[in-house]
Amino acid sequence: MLLIDALLQELDIFGVKQLFGIPGDFVLPLFEQLQQRNHLPLYYLSHEPSVVFAADAAARISNKPAVVILTYGAGALNAVNAVAQAYVEHVPLLVIAGFPSQGEIARGLQIHHQARTVDSQRDIYREITAARFRLDNPDTAGSDIRAALTVVEQQSRPVLLEIPRDALSFNTSAAGPYLPEPIAADKIELAVAALTGRLQEAKKPVILAGVDVRRFEAVTELEALATKLNIPFICTLMGRASFNQHHPLFGGIFLDKSDIRPAKLLSEADLILQIGVIKTDSNFAAHSELFPAEKVLCLEQQQLALKPLLAALLAAPLAAFQPPVMPALPSVATEQQLSATSLVQGLERILTARHDTVPLISDIGDCLFASLHANPSLMLAPAFYASMGYAVPAAFGVQAATGLRPVVLVGDGAFLMTGLELGHCARYGFAPIIIVFNNQRWDMIDAFAPGLNCTGLDNWQYAELARSMGGHGMQVSNLADFDEALSLALSSNRRFSLIEVMLPAGSRTARLNNFAEGFKAAAKSNLTPC
Repeated sequence: MLLIDALLQELDIFGVKQLFGIPGDFVLPLFEQLQQRNHLPLYYLSHEPSVVFAADAAARISNKPAVVILTYGAGALNAVNAVAQAYVEHVPLLVIAGFPSQGEIARGLQIHHQARTVDSQRDIYREITAARFRLDNPDTAGSDIRAALTVVEQQSRPVLLEIPRDALSFNTSAAGPYLPEPIAADKIELAVAALTGRLQEAKKPVILAGVDVRRFEAVTELEALATKLNIPFICTLMGRASFNQHHPLFGGIFLDKSDIRPAKLLSEADLILQIGVIKTDSNFAAHSELFPAEKVLCLEQQQLALKPLLAALLAAPLAAFQPPVMPALPSVATEQQLSATSLVQGLERILTARHDTVPLISDIGDCLFASLHANPSLMLAPAFYASMGYAVPAAFGVQAATGLRPVVLVGDGAFLMTGLELGHCARYGFAPIIIVFNNQRWDMIDAFAPGLNCTGLDNWQYAELARSMGGHGMQVSNLADFDEALSLALSSNRRFSLIEVMLPAGSRTARLNNFAEGFKAAAKSNLTPC
């Protein structure tokens, strides 16, 4: 079969439902054949980081591999930062990049878009992908596509698949039936025996769960284990919205010591089961005393598959612990004046009163810390790598993958990076709701380096910009007007809505201030992550 048909067949096997890309000369033959087949919807944006963010969001929200198509060199290398974020945050992404034909290489000339060598693209991607494949052999192209997607699924990380310009004329053989990786039953048995021993010795265990529990579809098993054994569980910021936050044993989200209930559970525990946790400085550097080695046991997908391991532990003959006394939740006052916090409190109140599912996407900055005042069932945010500009293009990926209209929280600084992608909404009939936190500054930078004089962002009119792109642009400066604007946006699904919230100076959340101070103190003390 033709290579394009082998590729589409494999994408079907691995559950890929949409494609994202930016056309460029080395991938134009691929785009033409995809358009002719019309097998999967193909979404275009304007800039390579944005289109990767969109594919990344589709993968995160669906928990399935997503595909992004970029041209050789100039396209793929422009996407490096966004792919790096997907790599460290464990997002299953197939990056299809163009590559010169053998005839072009044989001329011995420097090829446009080429960096140091013709292989520089692959060499650079070596640092940010789990594997790299080049379809330059018709005899192995079909099996190489299968191998690439297998790594994407099994490791939940990006993989580079280079397709030379002339490879679209290849006839290749499809790979055989797909067989998932076999379960290592003997290793699981040994691990369960060791875990059982540690649990039998414990008096007050607690589970700290991370995003990999969701990435590798082990949420049901983890919650069932907590229920059976009466073990409270908390989650990291990256794992947020992966778990049932109304579960009686859910102890909250741990970001830092200001999260009083999770911090108390961790400090009083004699055994901390870290399950599927990506251990980052964001969560651990300033709080290493909560995680002494003698009471921490790490369960990671890279060592042993989480889903069958937790299922086997669930079946083990373990006695339940005494029902834990959950620390009281601190009361949170509803702020009456306009601020990032009161804005999200109002958003949560309005969305909770509805009966539909509204995905929430937060960019990096004060909006991320303010978003802790919402409890969405679907939530995306690059909470570790923290690349600004994620949220707006992520809205495309979420609506493409789910059909649901997301609400986006984004600061004015991050919006300036990718906000113009909203001009593509009309092309696809998408209607996200964008809430721009306009405090006329890079607030995250100001929190970490208040002495810098480069943080001002004056004279941008975001509501007017939204109207010029065919959206509904509104500017508000008080909570009553915000409630009205949000209700109007929720009732209007024919075009995107942008609510520009004019935040008063100095309204930064206490959470961001506390996080910045703790992070800076940890850096000065040379503390290392747990």
